Amino acid sequence: MIGYYIKTALRNMRTNPKFTLINVAGFAFAISVSLAITLFLLKENSYDRYNKNYRQIIRLTDAKKNSSEIDYRVKDILLQHFPEVKHACYVDCYNNSVEIKYGKEGVYLHAGAMSVDPQFFNMFSVPVLAQQTTTPFQDKNSVVITERTAKKLFGNQNALGKELEVYDIYPVTVSAVIKDFPANSSFTANFILNAQNDNFKFKQAIGNSDDLSTYRWPFEIYVQLKKNEKPEQLIAKINAHKELLKPYVEKAGFLPLKDIYLHDPTTGGSNRKGNAKLLQLFAAIGLIILILAVINYINLTVAQQAKRTKESGIRKTIGASRKQIIGQMVAESTLISLTAFLIGALLLRFMLPMYEIAFNTKLDFNILYHFPNSIVLLFSILILGLVSGIGPGIVLSGINPVKILSGTTFISGKKNYLRQSLTVFQFAISVILIVSVLIVRRQIQYVKHQDLGFNQEQLLRLDIPWLKDQDMNKTSVLASELKKSPYIKNASVSQGVPGDIRLDLGYKNESVPTIMADSSFIKTLGLHIIKGRVPQTSDFGKVCLINEAGYKHFGFTNLDNKRFNNYGGYDIIGVVNDFHYSSMRKPIGPAFIILASKGYANAISIRLSANHIGETMKFIHKTWQKVMPGYPYKYEFYDDWFNSMYKSEERLAQTMSIFALLAIVISCMGMLGLAIFAAERRTKEIGIRKVNGAKVSEVMAMLNKDFIKWVGVAFIIATPVAWYTMNLWLEDFAYRTSLSWWIFAFAGLLALMIALLTVSWHSYRAATQNPIEALRYE
Repeated sequence: MIGYYIKTALRNMRTNPKFTLINVAGFAFAISVSLAITLFLLKENSYDRYNKNYRQIIRLTDAKKNSSEIDYRVKDILLQHFPEVKHACYVDCYNNSVEIKYGKEGVYLHAGAMSVDPQFFNMFSVPVLAQQTTTPFQDKNSVVITERTAKKLFGNQNALGKELEVYDIYPVTVSAVIKDFPANSSFTANFILNAQNDNFKFKQAIGNSDDLSTYRWPFEIYVQLKKNEKPEQLIAKINAHKELLKPYVEKAGFLPLKDIYLHDPTTGGSNRKGNAKLLQLFAAIGLIILILAVINYINLTVAQQAKRTKESGIRKTIGASRKQIIGQMVAESTLISLTAFLIGALLLRFMLPMYEIAFNTKLDFNILYHFPNSIVLLFSILILGLVSGIGPGIVLSGINPVKILSGTTFISGKKNYLRQSLTVFQFAISVILIVSVLIVRRQIQYVKHQDLGFNQEQLLRLDIPWLKDQDMNKTSVLASELKKSPYIKNASVSQGVPGDIRLDLGYKNESVPTIMADSSFIKTLGLHIIKGRVPQTSDFGKVCLINEAGYKHFGFTNLDNKRFNNYGGYDIIGVVNDFHYSSMRKPIGPAFIILASKGYANAISIRLSANHIGETMKFIHKTWQKVMPGYPYKYEFYDDWFNSMYKSEERLAQTMSIFALLAIVISCMGMLGLAIFAAERRTKEIGIRKVNGAKVSEVMAMLNKDFIKWVGVAFIIATPVAWYTMNLWLEDFAYRTSLSWWIFAFAGLLALMIALLTVSWHSYRAATQNPIEALRYE
């Protein structure tokens, strides 16, 4: 029987090649997109699960501060007092590249680094390719490098025992070579340094340096529990013994290792992070596109059934059961689904680079072959065929064979409303996607043109690498040389700039972003002192400023006797206007600007004249080569720098535009099927109207009016759904655009125009048909 179903299905597919082509094409593109989204979801949800102990590993968090930063000394307390803990380690992934020097010739490599304690290698799956001793770290001055880094630095030579210098200051010895971290690791590094060496504790200590009881050196604490131990019970026990962790943590929390990449709500983490909401959005889009393809198939199938009703009637007359007719339709839809799947998989393989650009990650096509993924895919194809075929099968098998053979019936009545409802659903989805794309793009433009609190026009950031001890003074020399140009209005040396603050210092037991800058910083960036006094040159090294948000946050009513006690202490003499030092996703928080030069400078901010930009850039480069020979030259304009913070949103807009276009195309196919059905059902009526003098435009209006009505219904349904959905998305931004009415109106008009163009093509063909042929239509 199955063989007969397949043979009949193949014959019907050959008999209706256009119908088959449209259905297969619609399914193939939908399956291609859905498979690409599936690959992306599998990749994103696999992060850190390659670790054999990932089920037993958690990261300790500071629940009160909602922070993943905890003093490294907590590790030893856990191991000493809580027997549930098998291993513990502290980790810091340095988010900026570290400068590594190799050889007397001074080969420099700027690459990512991690600082970990030795227990890291016992807890995490880090395959060691070669090592000098029984452990990866030989001593505090050891460095572990990845296989790729070893080849880049040493070629085919043995890397073990080779001497390197970190920042041209700290000598380290290669003690082990490990395999590169896999693509689905939230840890990324080329160099792993021993965090027991205080020189490699990258994060600045926070707290009052005059009060060591509040002074902390933050790391991320990872804990591996013994088998069958529950993290909830451990955390409850820790919080029941608060005195053990004082003054480091008031209330402890935890996050499983497998949840860190996608579900980390804490601040301060240095791991790579994904976006769980984005995954949910893409999963919904993939499912919706498949549903649209199924609806499209049903509409086109039913639209073609007028040509097959007699066949169905004859089969029922000679004894075919309703179950057999439904089985025939399911077999046909399953065969089309299977064909479309094979074509869709080939499309995915061919278009994989495009999808990788859209998702901004590498995708592994071969993962589809893995068990149980291959079984799930096969089951999905069968479900897709069943869902697509069972609806038309029920409709067709339910018609009275006597009426079919006598020519007195046609599929109509309530079943028309089902088909129209499916088309309404398709266009409602299209309207929602159009609205979503418009709002995402509007939000991007909104944040890009929002006032940052400082003048970013013609403002350049010149990156300063880590300098040798003897070259530390060259930064101020470079700034002085640059000011000699008539086209450079000002230049300021600082550690930290808006958009890239790397220093957090403690104030009242809170970690506050801090910029250390020279006396030209305020003027160069175009900031304003709104309370207190303007710093003078003589104040350098003695005073600091706080922003408006900090002034309010810490409850200041005046600046009398206000002091910032880090690094020996600074008098707070003024309040600077609020300025954005991170993206618009976060509100402006407290910040300090210290007028001092403690630590190294990592940037020179340069205010350029509006004219002669090209000539000025050549001067800056020439001056750099003169003052900083041998150091990498890197710069970026502030407006470009802040705009780059929204690359993920721009990729989202581009990806959603593609999905919206595909959804519209599939919806148009479904509407075209309904238009064909409507025209065929009313062929004789059209002929009679034309014989009686009806114009082409009148016939087209008659055929199109129902579609206009249903697109209107789709718009009414889609508007509140789109409004609610995009409001949820905008909640991720502290500063967001308004949902203007014209966006929804434009989306509705666009959907209406697309629908009219789709159905008018067939309506025109029906309206211009010879009325004699129409009257002969059976």
